[in-house]
Amino acid sequence: MDSRLHIINNLNYDILYQCYDDVYRYIKNHKSIAKGKRIAIKLNLVGPHKPEAAATTHPEVVSLIVDILISLECEVMLCEDIDGISILEETKILPILKKYGLSFYNLREYGYKSIEAFGETYQYSELIDTCDVFIEIPKFKTHMLTHYTGAIKNLYGCIKRKQRKDLHKNIDEDDFAKIICSVYSIRKPDIVIMDAITAMEGWGPSLGQPKYLGKLVLSTDGVLVDYYLVLTAGFKPEQLKTLQNAIKRHLSEFASEEDIFQYCSPYVKEEKFNRLPVYFGRQREKYIEILRRSLHINQDECIHCGKCKDACPFNAIDMESNMYQCNSEKCNLCTCCLELCPVGAIRLRL
Repeated sequence: MDSRLHIINNLNYDILYQCYDDVYRYIKNHKSIAKGKRIAIKLNLVGPHKPEAAATTHPEVVSLIVDILISLECEVMLCEDIDGISILEETKILPILKKYGLSFYNLREYGYKSIEAFGETYQYSELIDTCDVFIEIPKFKTHMLTHYTGAIKNLYGCIKRKQRKDLHKNIDEDDFAKIICSVYSIRKPDIVIMDAITAMEGWGPSLGQPKYLGKLVLSTDGVLVDYYLVLTAGFKPEQLKTLQNAIKRHLSEFASEEDIFQYCSPYVKEEKFNRLPVYFGRQREKYIEILRRSLHINQDECIHCGKCKDACPFNAIDMESNMYQCNSEKCNLCTCCLELCPVGAIRLRL
């Protein structure tokens, strides 16, 4: 079994346990897995979305991995930075915690430490930095700002929320890609288990549509996982700033992009996938401008919780006549409000 890229195809969530033995062997054979090890499992719980929306790590995948690690007598720590228990309820992670008698580790409650990466200092999760083994279970999705999100970007959630909010002000695509890759480099995952059984296409990371791919992708190399899946989705890797910065910074186990491409190519079967367009320069500026002017808050659904206003790094959510409104002049399409709205009231009006 090649630990660098292990792909299980033709899966559905309701029959996921059919691949139990396959996934069990992969995890058990990893050099870091042993009885008593403290294993942090970073999920993608971007907001209070139901599993069928394909915006978050699916609970059936989480349950499978937890079951395997408990059978191997490991200490399991499911973790993510979240606003509250409602996210665990909506994403159906809470029943897993109850089933296995586990606690949930909200990263913001376990402290942060200053760690330098590529000349910048980040407030990084103490829990993830000090665990014995680090596993991430991201969700493969499109993303309005970064074109796609996968194993690399999922770890952006390992830094303190206030710093994430401040760093989102780096609206230059290349600058933001460097930040994402710097955070990823601090503690690269020992194992990546990508939930691409049902991915998200279209207006990701939270407004898109579910897209069946049927894949669970396991690897020791998150850059490789992302590269394989963007090829599968029909992206051109050379156009994706996050991926290119990760390769330039040697965050993959492979020495060059040519090596990655040659390794991936035999496994790739391109799918019909509704990708977002990739623009550069002035065209990208126009694209962002059109989208930010299209954001609006549906007043019939808004519950006036204020989470969108609190999350926005650009102060682009105004209160007018007792109603929250998107200020298109200030908005830079960071998507923070979209991800954190608990009722999905923020949408694109195109």
